[in-house]
Amino acid sequence: MKTTINGQSFEFEPRHDETAIEVLRERAGLTGTKMACGGGICGACTIRVDNVPKCSCLMPATQMDGADIRTIEEHGLDNLHPIQRAFMANEGLQCGFCTPGFINEGIAFYDRWRAEHGKSEPSKHDIALAMGGHLCRCGAYMGIYAAIQKACAGEYDDAPDAPIHRIDAPEKVTGTAKYTVDIVFDGQLEGKILRSKYPHAIIKGIDKSEAEALEGVFAVADLMKLGEKVRWVGQPIAGVAAVDERTALLALQKIHIDYEVLPAAVGTEAAQKPDAPTVWEKEKRGDIPSAAEEIDIPYKWKNNVGHVPADLLISPLRGRAKRALEKVRKKDPNMLAEQVYINHQQVHTALEPHAAVANWDGSKLHVVASSQSVYAVRNELAHHFGIDIEQITVEGKYIGGAFGAKGGLYREIIVAVTLALAAKAPVRVANSRLEELAYAGTRTGSRAEITLSVKKDGSPGAMHFHSYGDAGIAAGAAPAAVYWLMSPEGLRKDFSDNIIVNNTPPTMPFRAPDGPAKRWAVESAIDEAAARNGLGPVAIRRCWWPKHEIKNRLLDWVESIPQWQERKAMAGADKGRFKRGIGLAMATWMFLYHPHTKVKVSSSPDGFKVECASQDVGNGTRTALAKAMEDALGINRHQVSIEIGSSELPIGPMSTGSQTTVSVYPTTVTACEKVIEHLVKESEAKLGLGNARAVKGGIQHSSGFTAWDEVLAVATPFEYIDKRGAEPMVMGLRFATMSKETNPSNGRRFSHGAVVTEVEVDTLLGKIRPINVWTSVAVGKIRVPELATSQMYGGVIQGLGYALYEQKTFDYKTGHVLSANLNDYRIPGIGDTPEIHVHFDEEGYEEVRGKGIGLAELATIGIAGSVGNAVYHATGWRPTQTPITPSDVLKGLKEKKNA
Repeated sequence: MKTTINGQSFEFEPRHDETAIEVLRERAGLTGTKMACGGGICGACTIRVDNVPKCSCLMPATQMDGADIRTIEEHGLDNLHPIQRAFMANEGLQCGFCTPGFINEGIAFYDRWRAEHGKSEPSKHDIALAMGGHLCRCGAYMGIYAAIQKACAGEYDDAPDAPIHRIDAPEKVTGTAKYTVDIVFDGQLEGKILRSKYPHAIIKGIDKSEAEALEGVFAVADLMKLGEKVRWVGQPIAGVAAVDERTALLALQKIHIDYEVLPAAVGTEAAQKPDAPTVWEKEKRGDIPSAAEEIDIPYKWKNNVGHVPADLLISPLRGRAKRALEKVRKKDPNMLAEQVYINHQQVHTALEPHAAVANWDGSKLHVVASSQSVYAVRNELAHHFGIDIEQITVEGKYIGGAFGAKGGLYREIIVAVTLALAAKAPVRVANSRLEELAYAGTRTGSRAEITLSVKKDGSPGAMHFHSYGDAGIAAGAAPAAVYWLMSPEGLRKDFSDNIIVNNTPPTMPFRAPDGPAKRWAVESAIDEAAARNGLGPVAIRRCWWPKHEIKNRLLDWVESIPQWQERKAMAGADKGRFKRGIGLAMATWMFLYHPHTKVKVSSSPDGFKVECASQDVGNGTRTALAKAMEDALGINRHQVSIEIGSSELPIGPMSTGSQTTVSVYPTTVTACEKVIEHLVKESEAKLGLGNARAVKGGIQHSSGFTAWDEVLAVATPFEYIDKRGAEPMVMGLRFATMSKETNPSNGRRFSHGAVVTEVEVDTLLGKIRPINVWTSVAVGKIRVPELATSQMYGGVIQGLGYALYEQKTFDYKTGHVLSANLNDYRIPGIGDTPEIHVHFDEEGYEEVRGKGIGLAELATIGIAGSVGNAVYHATGWRPTQTPITPSDVLKGLKEKKNA
């Protein structure tokens, strides 16, 4: 069979079941085309066939016969398409995994649009119709809109000097960036995992003989021991390494497991019943995984419910709160804001699945992983497998999204290494989309009982806040305890946290763990208390924080928004089918940083170089390092050589907890200052420059100006490693709050934000349409504005998914996940994107090294609360659970009407 790929002839003999994406990736070696969903839903695999966009994951290879196939690799750096230039100039990407599909679809749209409309600018509606089959989990839609509009209007037809903000954007828009799923070593095998089909059972026997005898199978490894319990559907039991995926999947079918099936508690309701089966026996509770970034919370257990005894510390005067609430209840119960708020589980849904490639050559273990922590994973591998740490290298050059689910030694890495050791060959293990949605990463579900009273002047009265977390078989949720840290001093508190373990997959940290759920409940309750007491949403929050300079500046900003100024005082005031409302929510988050971060900056005749063992998951670590060099040296960021993504480099931060930029940027600047000192001395000694001093781009001296290149050509090579160090704490002392070198520490400051959302509610169909989101954050100095804005956009979009669309669902009889594809589990698409307006309040935080703290987690925390409050303002009905579905709206409006 013959086809043409990117202008070159290609011949192959297809298998009967082979798809176009397999031909492109495995036969032609064109890995720019990405497999993400396998169902034609996400668009990551889009190619152009005779200039018509098609999903290559669904296209039979036989349809390539005689066709003209174009992939992302068609346009390299020497012949960039205007769409590619526009994506780089307008932040149309973050992690980049979905980018090739968007660009291929964008090129086809560009060609059609220009043929029909010339150099006019398409509307967002036009673009949304064309791009509706594509998903970006990072939420880069605002940049994608701008990129396609400007490209079609001709701004990048001949623009070789178009700005490129992200250091790695060229690799991502041309398909040359190699993600873990793209790595192929010589002799590499494909690994697959046999997972439990029962939610609760004992492994009585494992018969691997048929699988081991299958031709093409090189290793079959036990991942559980006889007599061990499986506690959730999908728990790994055995692994297979074979010559290809088909053989590995066939081998899985030939492994026979003898189960002793046990009664299961699937879901929190079942787990709390008096006769519920025990999920974790007392002697096994030390094995409970953490859903809270390795924070081990000491629970007091009563069967499947763990109670956090910390409530005795955070609410030592809880009796005062109870009495205050009871007093209000007796006097005027209508003044109490009392409700149960529920948040269903949200799945991380990174488009690059959990994946790892492991190679053991007998003396060295080389692991490539889609990981948020290459340095930490090396340490964990050494401990888990008993291998000397010096024998291990972990790499992760390009990561296709993570959002918290790839922060440690996850199961796929363990399986890949186990199989590589057994097979004595490189092995890749990558999840399918079903595995990714069902087993690989989920935000903890939450149930919060809130009762709130405020005083006559609107100041805080008392709050009852009891939370119940659903983290599957895991533990670690504590939203009430976290809110206690951020709550006003005058609030009398009756707080407690509980976790309900049950036979469903363990959850993991997700962008601001517990943050969106906590603020959904608290901000809804504050909004309800304001309404019941005749107060405005801004007024009540000023009463809660009368002396808080930052929060009140944010509230000033809220009141400056024209739509807020026009906001109707009465909820549900609009007439007719479509009702508009505007809601407010505040957000606060912790300051995390990594005191052990080290950055090496070096100079040589080859130029400047910066190195750090961190990684870029779409957050822009490379660019933050390069921007620090740009700011310190006065050179273009693209002139800097950058090395990240390897555990061999100086220790760097995990890409979690909004700690990356605040850890690497100031450290890089300080290291640059030492390099500059060296170069100034060298310029005086080697070039004879008098009165030399560093300025932007080089050395100013008595005779004029000398650029860095001239100095580097004669200067002795030099390098300096700077350590980030600890922030000042109590009494100005500097110490890290976490002793483990890979863990972050807490700074004394908090970040703050305000979110205003405008929605339109269709009272006939129950659909909620976000129209505008205004979001402001106070985190101090914004060091890389383009990346910060992009992170804000992404946080808003993920928050809208949490508020309106996303819900992991189970079959409570079998324990199997029902929302196991991207049709049944819906994340926001480009057409769901409202207008997003970002504002940065950069005052304060001068005492922090770098004069700023992180914002990525803060960006998403208040979104759901603002949406809920906007729906209430539009309709007069208060939503109490996320996602707020059309059926919830219709049911709520009906109950409100009949009340």
